[in-house]
Amino acid sequence: MQPRIRMGLTIGAIGLVLNVCVAGFVGFCGPVLSMIAGGVAGYLTAQQEKPLTKGDAARAGAVSGAIAGALIIIGQIIGGIGALVIFQTSGMSTPFGQVPNAGDPSMTAFYYGTGFVTAFCFGLVGALLAAGTGAGAGYLGTSEQPASMPPANME
Repeated sequence: MQPRIRMGLTIGAIGLVLNVCVAGFVGFCGPVLSMIAGGVAGYLTAQQEKPLTKGDAARAGAVSGAIAGALIIIGQIIGGIGALVIFQTSGMSTPFGQVPNAGDPSMTAFYYGTGFVTAFCFGLVGALLAAGTGAGAGYLGTSEQPASMPPANME
């Protein structure tokens, strides 16, 4: 397996678990976690693949960061929906809006539907940021390799 895929999946899995907790408490902080994870994935990918140019390193880092960000979207959705479930089942007041009664199916569907869409949008922003920081970290974590000179003819 290529290092860019392996690093993306590894860092993404760790980020998914962390983002469930982060998104459950403060959902809008999830993209920050995605950004950090994308940067780590991009940097580690560049260190393992050792690409010859900074452009190649940026591409590898972007792929690795995007994979990590895609997994973190799942954590954002799980954390966001989990927070809504806790609000509804515990009777806690929300910082905005009202929690619908469990007996009103249309309002409950709207409640969870908008929560899903909101969490997905935050996750999508995070995935884009992860790809960008992965590319940046890959670029910055690589030094240009000097072009090799052809061997001189010894005549």
